[in-house]
Amino acid sequence: MAAQPLHEFCPAEPGAETAALGFSLSLAASWAGAPGIIWTGEEGAFAEDGAPYPLGLAQYGLDPAKVIVVRTQKRDDALWAAEQSLAARGAVVICALAARGKPLDLKATRRLLLFAERNGSRCLLVRPLADASAAWTRWRVAYAPSVAEPDEIGPPAFDIELVRARAAPAGARFIIEWNAHDRALIERNVARDLSAAPQYGSADQIRARA
Repeated sequence: MAAQPLHEFCPAEPGAETAALGFSLSLAASWAGAPGIIWTGEEGAFAEDGAPYPLGLAQYGLDPAKVIVVRTQKRDDALWAAEQSLAARGAVVICALAARGKPLDLKATRRLLLFAERNGSRCLLVRPLADASAAWTRWRVAYAPSVAEPDEIGPPAFDIELVRARAAPAGARFIIEWNAHDRALIERNVARDLSAAPQYGSADQIRARA
């Protein structure tokens, strides 16, 4: 996944929008390092899923001072902001779109892909499941039960399924946990750091295919 410029994350069902966004934030955080993250989105997405909260970002393992948030009223403006952000070499950009409104067309996703390819940057597109997309991979994301000691809160966990991939067959499914302390995605029961996985591997398809 890390080698490819555009990936798409879709809620697995109504109510799973924050799961798709949470997993995208986790993945972006595992990639971003010191430069931080640029998070663009239309106001409808923030209204439905909630606005960024500095304390929550810090508990999630993100430095709020290194998360640039761009909120727009219109979808076209959110996409434009994402494109301009991807023009920064090596940038990690999340573009979150709401469920309402005109579906995103293939041309719009191709523009995101081109901006990312030209500048060695990466885009994580969070939107409802749709047909047309230039993304290298598409994932369906839901929450998974967190594992913790009694009376404790466990790490965020996600149930993710590969819906589409350019370089590999779809259908793989994983339970992934986010370790905020180590800023790493861990496959449950395997405990391998997916943020450092090779380009192609067996259980490492999240990075290899996505």
